[in-house]
Amino acid sequence: MEPLVAAAIHDAKNALNALNAWLATAKRDCPSAALDQAQAMAGRVSAQLVELLALYRADQGTLRLAVEDQYLEDFVADVMAELGPAADDRVTVATDFAAAADLGSWAFDAYQVKFVLLDALRNARRHAAAHVRFVLAAEPGGGVRFTVADDGPGFPAEILAGGAAAMAEGSSGLGLSFARLIAERHATPNSRHGRIELANDGGAHFSLILP
Repeated sequence: MEPLVAAAIHDAKNALNALNAWLATAKRDCPSAALDQAQAMAGRVSAQLVELLALYRADQGTLRLAVEDQYLEDFVADVMAELGPAADDRVTVATDFAAAADLGSWAFDAYQVKFVLLDALRNARRHAAAHVRFVLAAEPGGGVRFTVADDGPGFPAEILAGGAAAMAEGSSGLGLSFARLIAERHATPNSRHGRIELANDGGAHFSLILP
């Protein structure tokens, strides 16, 4: 049964990716707000299936990270390129990647970490009043910190207390569980693990720290 579950999730993800491609073609031929929303929803569900598959594989003991050196300037540029513009111009995304040049490269699973950051950025853009900020910084004591901050209503109190509840009404909380899993799976030989930090400071602040 276990291989069938993983295969079904994988097939559904591939089908949604194909649907997303068809929606992109439809948008080029006949742009509309409805198609924008449909494409955003297809992308969101596809991302959730990737996260669900990773959590399932972790539960089965078969999740493996592909940790390799990544040039941080190239990596954050790739994240922003994949994020793309919003369907409207209500929210702006400002970036601060000045530390990337000094840090140079860092070892992590680019595919999984990108998913974590894109989920955080999309969530921030949905809930922000007007502004989102994406920052890369060196972590004191060693490490790299990615922070996504918005000026929205912030995280629910139960989330800040370490609960597993969803980050917003209508959300499953899957993204946060996935983020915690991927952070924790990044570790150094001396057992320093990655982590997620959440805070409210004029809005929601999400930080991914990699050792």
